[in-house]
Amino acid sequence: MTEITDWFQSNLLTLNYNKTTFLQFLAKKNKEIKIQITASNSIITNINSTKFLGLIIDSTLSWSDQIVALTSKLNKACYAIRAVKSCMSLDVLRKIYFLMYTQLSHMVLFFGVIHISVLIFLKFKKG
Repeated sequence: MTEITDWFQSNLLTLNYNKTTFLQFLAKKNKEIKIQITASNSIITNINSTKFLGLIIDSTLSWSDQIVALTSKLNKACYAIRAVKSCMSLDVLRKIYFLMYTQLSHMVLFFGVIHISVLIFLKFKKG
């Protein structure tokens, strides 16, 4: 940790130790190794998941938290489309659909072929 602190100081940066956390990646079968990181008399908290660049990453890389969040977003979007369907043209609805679809298909790169991601696609297509 001293190397990290030294790097920050040499680059005229500061680290807010109250907001800094770390994520320990685990194999599903392995138990968590108890690690305590201390810097500047502050304990860095170990977390199970975090949001990074719009993705929710958890310690086992199962993507379950991200899928739950994405499903919630898609449910709201599908409801919004159904609510305005009667007063929008088919062209506008199609554009909205493909805007959401591109966001969803972008996530496939991260999820791979997880079984639940296929279910999300099917739910979205039913919409």
